[in-house]
Parts: sequence; structure tokens; C-alpha cells
Amino acid sequence: MKLAIGKNIRNFRKKNDLTQEALADRLGVTYQSISRWENGTTYPDLELIPAIAEVLAVTVDELLGMPQIEKENRAVQTFDELRRECIKRDYDADKIIDLLRDIRRNYLSSNSAWRPWVEGNDRAFRDPKILPEARLLAEAYLERHPMQPHVIEAMAEIEDEEHLEGFLSKYTTPFDCSARALLFDRYLRRGDTEKFEPERRYQLYQAFNTLLCPRYLLKWGESNEHKQSVDKFMETMLSFIRCDAEDDRPDMWIDDRIELGLKSAVRSISGGNIDEALSKTETVVKLLEDTMMITDEVLLPTSCRFLDGMEWRAKEAWSNRDNNPDSPEERFIYIFTEMSGMSSCYCIFPHDHYDVLNGKDFAPLRDHPEFTKLCERIKALIVTKQKDL
Repeated sequence: MKLAIGKNIRNFRKKNDLTQEALADRLGVTYQSISRWENGTTYPDLELIPAIAEVLAVTVDELLGMPQIEKENRAVQTFDELRRECIKRDYDADKIIDLLRDIRRNYLSSNSAWRPWVEGNDRAFRDPKILPEARLLAEAYLERHPMQPHVIEAMAEIEDEEHLEGFLSKYTTPFDCSARALLFDRYLRRGDTEKFEPERRYQLYQAFNTLLCPRYLLKWGESNEHKQSVDKFMETMLSFIRCDAEDDRPDMWIDDRIELGLKSAVRSISGGNIDEALSKTETVVKLLEDTMMITDEVLLPTSCRFLDGMEWRAKEAWSNRDNNPDSPEERFIYIFTEMSGMSSCYCIFPHDHYDVLNGKDFAPLRDHPEFTKLCERIKALIVTKQKDL
């Protein structure tokens, strides 16, 4: 394959408003060298390629003119390799550093560039040896993709105390000055009903979501008794939120309904009410079965008049639960909503709930024939396949 590096150097140089002399000065070469590269007379030395790409604010692949599909495939392979190494008990820190450096130099524009920050690599990234390179990757990513929450949230978790305040000062504010909060106030004060409504629904959803999250309700190290009280509170809140639910069919609250339903069953088990626990578990299993019947993309009900107009959708998809590139993929239901500048999503994996039913909390039901049937019904929903290459 003939490289178009000379043409690319010229194009990217002009996009950056650099003369041949200015580029030569930045690279420590003569302007005649730049001219020969751009005319295709010679190629730059291999050692200079990363430096040229950095000065021109492009990846090495972009500089070399690699085809987009090939470039994306190479990016995915690199992200897979990073994940494989990070999940090892005894990972190779030097290898992870090399992979992070490769991603920073070459794959920040990949469609999958978000993966290092959401695949659970925190344990490795917190390693004092790896963290400086992870920090450089985060800064480079945020320069190209400003204010991306998954990167900011990940760095707020893994950054050391010495650098944490500086990172937060650079990429966040002390108060809620997010685009969503500011637009909410803007459209409210201007009386712009059409633009205010989506913001109102989103802000209300976030408030509901907070009330359904135990981390905001529990103090650190609370007793099981307090945790059960919180579960009851969230169950009551969910019932209130779903005030307009017409039946038990899937709606935008599937995940909360399943989680709280299983917790309610556990409370019944603790109270010695086995029949009630079985009934609550059966309700959860039926909801899970109805959810897994979804194939093509469908619109889910809000079950709440105050959120009408907020469109949550569901469709089938395939992935593995542990973000291991070499694990079989499991069929799951992807549930998501999108609006300008914002998206939220969650996934329903039958295997997750099958594991819960086989955990210690449900041990008192283990030998009950009805419970065995319920477990088999969930097991029947688990469908796996090898990852497409």
C-alpha cells in the first residue's frame, strides 16, 4: 500500500496554519525536508512520525492515511488487549502503560475510545506506576472530547490525592453548572415551553433516580435493619413514581422493579413467609420473561404522567457481562434514552438475576420445588454465543 504521508502532512499543516518553516522549526529539521516529504520525494524517518503527528494534532494512523475500517479494527484490538491485561490478577504494568500510550497517540478518535473508562479498569489504573499514563490519556481524551462524563467520573475515582484537586478544578466546577442544569433555568426563566419540557422531564427523572439509589439514603456501614428500611422506602417511592402503570408489563423502570422485587422477596424469606417470597419472586421472573421477549426496538411506557414524553427504548443486543473480550456473548436487552447532549442506558442480563437466586439470600428456598421451577425459567432465558470476529 502506497503511503500518502506527504499529502497528509501538507493538508494537516495547512489546517493548523503552519508554514513549512514553522513545522520544520517545531520538529528540528530543515524546511527543505518538509518540502521533500510533501512532494513525495522522500519519507520522514520512522522515529519522527510520532512527533509529526503530535505537532499536527492527529494520530499516527491519520498521518499515514490508514483506511478507516482498518484503523477502527486495530483500535478495537488494542482496547481488547488492554482489557485482557487489566483483568488479570497479576497484570503486567509495563504492558498496560504501552497500550495506554498507543491509545493516546493513535486511537483517540476511535468510535470505541470510551472503552478504557467504562470497562472496569480502575484497579489497574490506580496502580502508582500506571496512573501517570492513565492521567495523560484522560487529559488527551478530554482535550479532543471536552466534558465527557465517563472520563471525568473515572479519573475522580482513580486519581491520587496529590493530583485530585487539580484535576477537578480543571474539568469541573464546585457547583452544579452542568449544561442540563443551566438549560433548565434558562428555558424556565424565558418561558420557552417547547425547550423547557425535555429539560424538566430529564431533571425530574434524575431526582427520581436519586431517590431509588441506596447510596444516597444509607450512611456508611449501616446495619441490615437500616438497609431493609431503605429498601422499603425505595419500593414505596417506585410505586408512587409508577402511579399510572396500567399493568405489570415492561416499562422504563424494569431494572428498579427487578432489583427491589428480589429484595422484597428476601425480606419475606427473613420473616419466614415462604409463600409470599415465592409469589414476589414469580412476579420478578414474569417481568424478566416479558422483557426478554423484546427483539426489535420498542418504546417503553413511562408509567408516570409527569414523565410523559420522555422516550425510553429497548432492543436486544449481545455482549459479555464481565467486559472480557474472550468470553462468550450473552443476549441482553439494552434500554436507553437520548436527548440533545445527554444519554442514559442500562442493560438487562438474565444471568445476573439467575446468580442472585442462587446466592445465599435465597438459600432457604433452594429445595422448594416451586423455587426450582422459577430458577429454571430464568436459566432458559440465558442465551450465549461466541463473539463475532
